[in-house]
Amino acid sequence: MHHTRKRIDSANYNHNMLALLLIDHRIALVSLAALLIAAAIPLAYAWATLLPDEPPPFPIEPGSFPAIDQEPGPVEPSTPKREVIISVALLACVTLMYLIRFPGFPNAVFIRWLDAVLSAATAHWLFVFARVFLITAAGAAILYAVLRRSPVRIPLATAAALVLLLWFLAPLLRIAFLTPS
Repeated sequence: MHHTRKRIDSANYNHNMLALLLIDHRIALVSLAALLIAAAIPLAYAWATLLPDEPPPFPIEPGSFPAIDQEPGPVEPSTPKREVIISVALLACVTLMYLIRFPGFPNAVFIRWLDAVLSAATAHWLFVFARVFLITAAGAAILYAVLRRSPVRIPLATAAALVLLLWFLAPLLRIAFLTPS
C-alpha cells in the first residue's frame, strides 16, 4: 500500500513538473483567465435563454401599426417540457463543474465538513463518484445538445466542452502560474 502511494505521488510530481517546464507563468495565468471567461459566457447565455420573455413596456393597440398587424405572429417552437427539464438538469451539472474549478471556490471548507461527518473511505469514494458523475454529465450534455433540439442546444454544448477543458487544464495552469520561474 505504501509503495503504491509513493508511486502515485511520484507520478503526480512528474505530471506537475511537466506543466512547469512547458508553460510560462504569465501564459498560464492569461490562459486560465481566458478559459474561465470563455466558459462563463455560454453558461450565462444558456441560463438567460431559459428565462421567460419580458412583456412589452406598454401595450400595443391593435390597428395602431397596420404593417405589424398584417405580419404573421412569431411562431414559438414547441419544446416538450421533458426536454427542457433534462436541459436544465444537465446545465445545472455543467454549472456546478464550473463553480468547483473556479478559483476561490471554498473546496477546503466542504472537504473539512465532509471529513467530520463521514469516514475517510466514504468521503474518498463520494468524491470519486462526484467527479465521475460530473464529467459524465458534461459529456452527456454535449451528446444531448447534439442529438436533441432544445432552446439551450448550442450554449449547452459549448459550455460543456469549455468546462471539460477547464476541468482538466485548470489544475495544471494553476500550478504553472503559482510557481515562480
